[in-house]
Amino acid sequence: MDSSPSRTHYRAVFISPHLDDAVFSCGGMIARLVKEGPVLVLNLFTRYLSEVKIRGVVLGEERYQEEADAARFLGFESRCLGELDVSFRRDAYRKLGNIFRPPVAQDWDWLPALRQEVFALLAELDYQQLYVPLGIGWHVDHVLTHQLFDPWAERGNLFYYEDAPYCSIPHSTRYRLNEMGVYPCAPDDLSLTPINEARAWWQSSMAYANTALMKNLRPWIVRKFAVPVVSFYLYRLMAVHRTQPSPPAKRRMEPLVMSIDEEFDSKVEAMSLYRSQFREFFVDREDCVSTLTGYGKSIQRGAGRVERYWT
Repeated sequence: MDSSPSRTHYRAVFISPHLDDAVFSCGGMIARLVKEGPVLVLNLFTRYLSEVKIRGVVLGEERYQEEADAARFLGFESRCLGELDVSFRRDAYRKLGNIFRPPVAQDWDWLPALRQEVFALLAELDYQQLYVPLGIGWHVDHVLTHQLFDPWAERGNLFYYEDAPYCSIPHSTRYRLNEMGVYPCAPDDLSLTPINEARAWWQSSMAYANTALMKNLRPWIVRKFAVPVVSFYLYRLMAVHRTQPSPPAKRRMEPLVMSIDEEFDSKVEAMSLYRSQFREFFVDREDCVSTLTGYGKSIQRGAGRVERYWT
């Protein structure tokens, strides 16, 4: 794995927690920007100590080939920092539920050293825009990647992207933004409109029950019992983040909704090249198209296929 970029100037740099996150979340933007200049995707947590295929998690050498195929298809340059994936980094994360809870103390203590490494790499580059994840869904690696750039939050060329596929679950983006700042909400924006929290939990649970992660569970009896267990887990997770104290000085967050109608087919094709991940999150290509289209409709009725970014 080589973390050294091949050039010094880029139209944009995308920071991706894992191999697939940048394309799943920003494939439309990447497809557009590569027409204007070189685009770099820097993947952070890309080292695995063993092959893993369990609980919807696929980790192994095949991931590198998938990334190379997607990079070749969309035309971006991919580099890997080679940090340990969360599943291997700490004993606490061996329990799946802990991967979607706040990072453990060892990770917070390690964050400044990781930040120094990433910032040193970026200091050698000239780029117009930098894209980092919001941390929607609270996956530990996504939250850490987001927090890395907290010192740069006020920079005008920094954009936060909505982490996919987590952002497709109703209310997930709203919950994450509530922790970060004050933001405008259009009357027809179903993804951010506050509603009764019990109803929000129910909608999130039903949406998650219809994901490929749940539908792929076999035999059917496992799936039958998994749905209420996951629903209860979501209830507790949402309750924790609903009751967390607000930051002392919330930032003003401004949205940028970008139509990707022209780039949509390329994005879906690039996503499908991550074969191990695609079949975990989507039943098939039609399910992927439906999920992405539904996400766009929740943001802005009649807007078509979109990606949303925040500054």
